[in-house]
Amino acid sequence: MPKLKFKSETYTLNKYESVLDCLLRNRQSIPYACRAGMCQACLVRAVDCEATPESKKWIKESLQKKGYTLACQWVPDTDVEAALPTVQEFSVQTRIRSIDHLNSSIIRLLLDVVDKSAMFHYFPGQYVTLINPQGIARSYSVANDYEKDQYLEFHISHTAEGVFTGWLFGQAQPGDILHMRGPAGDCFYSSSSGNDFPVILAGIGTGLAPLYAILQDALAQGHEGEITLYHGGRTTDHLYYVEELKALEKAHSNFRYIPCAREGEGKMRVEGLGEGSVEDAIDAYLDTGSLNQTRVYLCGAPAFVHGLRKKIFLKGASSGNIHCDPFLERSVAPTGGTR
Repeated sequence: MPKLKFKSETYTLNKYESVLDCLLRNRQSIPYACRAGMCQACLVRAVDCEATPESKKWIKESLQKKGYTLACQWVPDTDVEAALPTVQEFSVQTRIRSIDHLNSSIIRLLLDVVDKSAMFHYFPGQYVTLINPQGIARSYSVANDYEKDQYLEFHISHTAEGVFTGWLFGQAQPGDILHMRGPAGDCFYSSSSGNDFPVILAGIGTGLAPLYAILQDALAQGHEGEITLYHGGRTTDHLYYVEELKALEKAHSNFRYIPCAREGEGKMRVEGLGEGSVEDAIDAYLDTGSLNQTRVYLCGAPAFVHGLRKKIFLKGASSGNIHCDPFLERSVAPTGGTR
């Protein structure tokens, strides 16, 4: 069986076992999240060896040339050595501008890029990986367009098991340094095939973050087709950006905003509240006649995203036009360090 060398230890890889699974089985601390090659939290460097093509295909060519690959997708058939990268090797340094509450459980995090010349290009709606001063990594969707605003905006909910969110909600302060790498994800607007197709944006909780970015990007690019945004929460008190979205609805005749609350209104009164959950509202308002031309963007918890994707596909949407970024809640181990 092939051997895996990591730090000062050598381990035997099981048949068809990934580098990530081997390291976790042997209680090694390595950052990871989705385990599907999407979040790129488990980036490692192949030392004096070649990683498999499958494990490299999801990362940028510039990183591939430096030997980086994804531990969750690397299944070696020969002896290999892996090392954690140091953050400074491939990240962009950012500084916390502000942290404020959007509702009782969600904060808005604004970051400034320390060296603007080092900032990479991304499409509004994609996600990046943030790394805090303790080396904890977590992926979040960007809620705005940096090239226009000159800052990065994130909407982050407090999760009970989240090490990174625990730090953000309890310890982080303006001025703290975060390192960032990316981008990744296919939830972004493209007008390459025209700008008159219908668009459906649907999300729950902080799933609004990438949808809000996609919406503003589409409107800024002069999208002419109908755009409908469904955003849901347990009650109306779990919604946010309601006034901002209603203002966009008034300013753009082709945009419709449908807020939804599974358990009805809370203390916050919301005009035009949809029928129950996002799924219920979509059943009530969806135009199936044009669904085969409609671009659909779904963001939120995995059960919500996968369930709604299936529902909309069965109603007539093309699978190639459904773009999904399910949010995975997982605590992650430190990277190779930020200092």
